[in-house]
Amino acid sequence: MSSEPASPSSIYSDEEIITRTMGDVIKDYDTEELIEYLRRKDLKLDNDDFAIFRNEKIDGLSFLELTREDFTNFGFKGGPAIKLAKFISNVKEQKLRSFSSYKTVEELKELLREYKVNGDNITSIKQFNPIYEKIDDDDEALKQCIAEITLRLAQIKSMTDANEATRCTFIESILHASIAVARRETNKEIDIEYQRDISGEETSGRVDYAISGMEDLLCITEGKPRNIKIGYLQNIKQLESSFHTNKRRTVDQAFNDDGYDYLYGIVSTGVDWHFIMFTSDGLYCTSKTEYQIDLTKKVLRGSRENLRDNIKQIIGIIVGLLKDRAMACDEPENKRRRMQEKIGK
Repeated sequence: MSSEPASPSSIYSDEEIITRTMGDVIKDYDTEELIEYLRRKDLKLDNDDFAIFRNEKIDGLSFLELTREDFTNFGFKGGPAIKLAKFISNVKEQKLRSFSSYKTVEELKELLREYKVNGDNITSIKQFNPIYEKIDDDDEALKQCIAEITLRLAQIKSMTDANEATRCTFIESILHASIAVARRETNKEIDIEYQRDISGEETSGRVDYAISGMEDLLCITEGKPRNIKIGYLQNIKQLESSFHTNKRRTVDQAFNDDGYDYLYGIVSTGVDWHFIMFTSDGLYCTSKTEYQIDLTKKVLRGSRENLRDNIKQIIGIIVGLLKDRAMACDEPENKRRRMQEKIGK
């Protein structure tokens, strides 16, 4: 019998069956959320068209029931009426795609093009400097984390061929220690949820770990066995959906002229750690900087200072990200200023 500890991630298959359609998402939109969604679809609608949505109090549920004739009766010109009726027909049957179905480098390249990244690799994404929170050597959360990792490392055969479930046990120790410190430093409720369901526009599914403060999602973590590039692909799609979730919770702010916001993502194999900042203006990451934890057996045979320092660095970064996002003022301009500090603008 294997001595590897069980992980919540291991009880799910890699392939998720998604039955939700885009219609299921749209039906919950109020009028302003629907208008913002249609703006992003670039249907060439103008302010006069959106004024009709407001005047007729068309929300997501009623929108899905409308026909070309209905739109014409409401006062839409022929062109917009035809496009909207056809759009409704398509989205009713459009299945949401699961995060786990994104698996190829070609899909990553296409995604980077969508976000106007000047290149087709993760190192082409603009870089940012994560905030680092100093962690004392005698911090209780740090000491417990080191003890857990040391115990687990002593019991596994090797991290070289370790599967995702095994790697997630190490990731979880880091995340829990980071959240404990962040809660203490901010005096705010910051929680972690395993395998949380998130539905955005066009994609849906479970994320390995969702870290939230109050209601807003602060950070989405993706644990991968080896392929960091595909981890980036899936994590960006998860952040995209999470970003929409956050915006819907702050409608008054999200749909004004400057509803600026951002949140963080983490992609990790347990050994390698990458950080992503998803903003209203685009993507940023740390792909050119090496953040690692040495999880080889040799760290158990001698001085463990290197292991402690590796763990401290990663926890310090995650605490810095969580503290930054949890303490960010709700004003969009304040969030924009904080983001610009991290990218050196």
